[in-house]
Amino acid sequence: MTESIPEPASQSPGAERYKTLVVVLTVITTVITAIVASLQADANIRASTNNGASQEYAIQASGELHRQGLQSAYDINVFSGYLKDTQESLVFSLTALELQQKGDPQGAAASLLKAAISQARADKARQFSIFYTDPRYAPKTADGLPDMKAYLADSNALANDLVKSQNAAADAYNLWNHKADSYTSILTILAVAFFLFGLAQALSPRLRLLFAIFGMVALAGAGAWMVLILVI
Repeated sequence: MTESIPEPASQSPGAERYKTLVVVLTVITTVITAIVASLQADANIRASTNNGASQEYAIQASGELHRQGLQSAYDINVFSGYLKDTQESLVFSLTALELQQKGDPQGAAASLLKAAISQARADKARQFSIFYTDPRYAPKTADGLPDMKAYLADSNALANDLVKSQNAAADAYNLWNHKADSYTSILTILAVAFFLFGLAQALSPRLRLLFAIFGMVALAGAGAWMVLILVI
C-alpha cells in the first residue's frame, strides 16, 4: 500500500504579486539611494570648494585693507604736510610784510627765507602727492581742492569687491552644506524604507502589503524631499 506524498501548497497569486511589488520597490529605492548619494557627494564637494574660496577671499580682503591702510596713511601724511608747509609759507610771508612795514628789514628777510623754505617743501610734497599727480583726484582749477570722495571710493573698491566675493562664497557654502545635510537625512529615510521592504519579504502576505505600504510612504517622502532640494 503506497502512501501519497502531499504536494507543497502553492502560494496564492496575491502573495506572489506582493513579493514582486516589494522587489520592484526595493530596486527603485536602490536607484534613488544611488542618486541621492551622488547628489550628496556633489553638494559636499561644492560646499568644500566654496568654503575654501570664502577663506581665501577673507585673507585677500584682510591683506588689501592692511595695504590700503598703509597707502592711505602715506597719502594723507604727504597731503597734510603739503597743507602745513603751504600755510607756514603764507604766515611767514605775511610776517615779513608786517616786519617790512615796521622798519625791520632784517627780520623781514629772515621771514621771507623761512617762507621760501616752507614753500619749497610744499612744492616737493605736491610732486609726491597722489591728490595732485593723479588726474582722477587732482583739482580741476588752480585754487580747487582734490576730489577726496573719488579717492576714498577707489581706495576701498578692491576691498569691497573682495568682501562681496567672500560673502557670496560663504552664502554658497552654507547653501550647499545645508543641502548635503538634507541629503544625509534623505539617505536615513531610504535606509528605513530598505528595512521595511526587507522585513516585508519575510512576513505573511497581509503584513507584507502593510509594510510595503509603509515603505512606499517613506520612499515617496524621500523622493519628494530630494526633488524639493533640487528645485530650491
